[in-house]
Amino acid sequence: MNKKPVSQRSRATRRVLLASALAAVALSGQLLTMAPGALAYDGPHGAGDSDRPHGAGDNDRPHGGGDDWPKPKEPHAPTVIHGLRDFTADGFFTPPEGVTSVHVQAWGAGGGGGGGGGGASATLTGNGGQGGGGGAGGFTWCVIKVKPGQNYTVDVGSGGAAGAVGPGGPAGGNNGSPGGTGGTGSPTTLTSSGGIQLSATGGTGGGGGGGGTATTGTPGTGGTGGNGTCSSLDVTNRSGANGQSGAQGGVGGSAVDGIVQLPSTNTGVGGNGGGGGTGGTPVGGPGSPGGLGGNGYLVVFW
Repeated sequence: MNKKPVSQRSRATRRVLLASALAAVALSGQLLTMAPGALAYDGPHGAGDSDRPHGAGDNDRPHGGGDDWPKPKEPHAPTVIHGLRDFTADGFFTPPEGVTSVHVQAWGAGGGGGGGGGGASATLTGNGGQGGGGGAGGFTWCVIKVKPGQNYTVDVGSGGAAGAVGPGGPAGGNNGSPGGTGGTGSPTTLTSSGGIQLSATGGTGGGGGGGGTATTGTPGTGGTGGNGTCSSLDVTNRSGANGQSGAQGGVGGSAVDGIVQLPSTNTGVGGNGGGGGTGGTPVGGPGSPGGLGGNGYLVVFW
């Protein structure tokens, strides 16, 4: 399958088509199409056929009440040749009869944003530092061989925990405390009896902002995006976007763009970093907590 970059228009078109497929799968459980042979008709020829003689002297088939001219064949039974399953939670994928290879796209979970540092108290009055954004989950898209009827285990990654707030400095001219680091998102995997077939790892959490002193606290570092791996040779892996540092705004990394519509705007993204607390009198203000990382996602289509 051609995996070269595609235009926004063609990607949007395919997203609409696959989104429609998701809706159909939700209603019917599988997509069915007729096998090409089911459209063929092998029965007797009509009066206008030109591949045999016609007329009263026609002697290429028996006549009369014992006519045993071949009857039309029954249409072939429908064959499952296309389908789609998506997973927003852990589960199992069982390939239907006749399916021996599938496309899989998987996103790891995003890392949590770092918490903002607390502000300093009177005589210092420095604000707390902004927390860093978490890294986005990694991505893999590959074709893997499967066995019909065999269960494949899907583990969907959970988003990283939010970084805790940094308390403000107590009265008397004290520094604020640093915010907590966000948690790392867990991987999204597909596993067979032979081991892990593919994995999209989670992004790491953003660093917490430093506590305020006489000046503003140190901004938190941005988390690193995850990556993807697959046992297949026919594979595209991409790293998730890194989160911004607190100095850059602390925004979490964005999810890798696949060819299917993600189930929510939060899927696979890194959490935003929390804001720093305000330095003040008599005590410094606490920072804000970081944001949760987005959960992972996996979709199988054939």
